Amino acid sequence: MAAEQERSRPAGNGAAISNTHTDRSIVLQSGADVRADVDLAIEARLLGELGGNVLDAADIGSYAVEYAVRNWRVFPLRGKLPAIGNPHPQGSVERRECKGECGSHGHGVLDATSDVRTVVSWWGGRYAGANIGGRVPESMFVLDVDPRHGGDETIKAVQDAYGLLPPTLTTVSGRGDGGVHLFFRRPAGVLSPKRIAADFGPGIDVKTSTGYVVLPPSIHPDSGKPYRRVEHPVAAPPHWLVALLRPEQQAVPVTPSPPRRVALGAGPSIAERYNAATGWAEVLEPHGWRCLDGDVDADGARWRHSAATSPHSATIRGGRLYVYSPNTPFDVTESSDPHGYSRFHAYAVLNHGGDMSAAARTLKGVKAA
Repeated sequence: MAAEQERSRPAGNGAAISNTHTDRSIVLQSGADVRADVDLAIEARLLGELGGNVLDAADIGSYAVEYAVRNWRVFPLRGKLPAIGNPHPQGSVERRECKGECGSHGHGVLDATSDVRTVVSWWGGRYAGANIGGRVPESMFVLDVDPRHGGDETIKAVQDAYGLLPPTLTTVSGRGDGGVHLFFRRPAGVLSPKRIAADFGPGIDVKTSTGYVVLPPSIHPDSGKPYRRVEHPVAAPPHWLVALLRPEQQAVPVTPSPPRRVALGAGPSIAERYNAATGWAEVLEPHGWRCLDGDVDADGARWRHSAATSPHSATIRGGRLYVYSPNTPFDVTESSDPHGYSRFHAYAVLNHGGDMSAAARTLKGVKAA
């Protein structure tokens, strides 16, 4: 992504986030289109009227208030965990089942609010200095890239295969390892990172409005350094990212048809072009696999590799390869943990040891037929 401007004050939670205001002002939203710039001195007087003592613009509580003023729902954190203790006794039914119906705070992300008076009472009182947890707005989702679990390599492989992600509102972790939260406009439907994990690797998570993120300028509990915001309008996710985040679904059996052949130079991405232009025979047969059925690409087609000890080693379902034999370089699929490989992913496993970036670089040199 191109270099963006880092900002210290929070922005509103609309789909498009303005970056025209200065760091010494906040934006009050009363209705969809009404905005008024308010100097922090006015904010300080407002806090005073509400009984708060978080008057210093450098105090993290003033940032929490700004988030609330801009309709972000926030709640206090100790480090990265909710600061308000659960009001129900350990082991009680209420502790397991109550979602805030009791009227008390202490239910994690369900406490999050944009009510300024509540936020002032938290950061102006018992939770002064607490980090800021922000419930993900319903209009957005967050792509969480965690380098500790390989997320930096995974997101690189994804972008090598499909193209760069667009610039968007980003939070940079205070851990200092390059971890980021990327905010995107949320499409309809369920989103899951499982296909990215299966096809590219671990370290990528998806957060929606049922979860929360740590908001800048909260202090990371391990490094003692602040989270930072890289300001940008919240972008719409590219279509290929939405497709990757859709939970994998079984294809409805249909009459098999020959695979559609297209020139490798056409199409939106290397992975998509390869998947569309290549049949399973081209992927598997050079490595000693053979198909036991007439149509090698049909739903239900069975494949067997040369070292197999069972009648068949894998099947094709919904255009993806599911492997059952442990004697191959593929992960074994199980009912509780399915691993469906696209043609591109299978090519990367068989020819590049699973290195998706190397596979994409190789295929860039393939000329259109």
